[in-house]
Amino acid sequence: MKIEKDELTIYDVEALYQEFLELFKNDTAVIDMSNVKKVDMSIIQLLVSLQKSCQETSKNFELLHINQEVTDILKSCACDFLLGVNHE
Repeated sequence: MKIEKDELTIYDVEALYQEFLELFKNDTAVIDMSNVKKVDMSIIQLLVSLQKSCQETSKNFELLHINQEVTDILKSCACDFLLGVNHE
């Protein structure tokens, strides 16, 4: 699944949640975040929830193409490691 928006906020949670429910029906939840430049805490909470659900049901979870701005946001709230974001 590729996220097309460049900024994700609480106003996007409901629509993104519905997309994640569809994605969760598969054996894998791979999300391409190459367009995303900014996320707020509500989106981070949604991603953590999806990651936890995938882990509990032995499904693959992966965030792809995360730019440095989003990586920095995830690092600032100590969620980078939890979400499997690799950075140097």
